Amino acid sequence: MRLVILGALGAGLYLATRPDEPRQGIGTDWAHDTPGPRTDTDTGQAPRGIRNNNPGNLENNGIPWQGLAESQTDSRFYQFAGPVWGIRALARTLKTYRENYGLTTAKDIISRWAPAHENDTESYARAVAGALGTDPYTYISDSPDTRLKLVKAIIKHENGIQPYPDDLIEEGITRAYT
Repeated sequence: MRLVILGALGAGLYLATRPDEPRQGIGTDWAHDTPGPRTDTDTGQAPRGIRNNNPGNLENNGIPWQGLAESQTDSRFYQFAGPVWGIRALARTLKTYRENYGLTTAKDIISRWAPAHENDTESYARAVAGALGTDPYTYISDSPDTRLKLVKAIIKHENGIQPYPDDLIEEGITRAYT
């Protein structure tokens, strides 16, 4: 257990202390937009979702998401040009769950997000609900604060770390709702 925690802390520290890289597009640092998949963590030091700029680990099912990386080298999961685009896709999916399917509890959302045939959905829903300060069966509001907490909880559960600053996550959420 200590090695897992130390590994996650090390990955988070690595991401937090990296120098800025030359930029293209939106944002002022690497976290907002890059011309292709990040290569600084391609050695496997960071979780797959972080390496792919897809912190929600959205499976590639053919949706032409905004902000996809030019090269899709992961055989299962989307790769985005920068984390803001992966966060946008995550938030957009949550928005669709609420608006199109009426999913408004952690249990309902996570049961669709991470089906029981592949995941420990009960544990995942409890973790997300705990991050929101509720239980898995309680209605989750659609406020900006709740959206932020929900997205952060999913990123944390999917990757074991949540390395992104709130302003980056809020930018991704804003893009999902505009």
